[in-house]
Amino acid sequence: MSEALEQVVERAVKDASYRQLLLSNPDEALKGYPITSEERQMLKGLTEDTFDEFAGGLGGRTTKGFVPGMG
Repeated sequence: MSEALEQVVERAVKDASYRQLLLSNPDEALKGYPITSEERQMLKGLTEDTFDEFAGGLGGRTTKGFVPGMG
């Protein structure tokens, strides 16, 4: 996973409004992040439920302090 993708996921975990933008309008949310087309497609396929599962599966710093349901 690229550093840019980690930044996107970490931001979405910590910022509920950014997460909603990412899920509803990924092209807008991803502006300025140098992610690959493969990563972009993967993010476009996420829903609220699958995002939590995806972010939780990353472990490490991305989900530190994350409490499920508290976004």
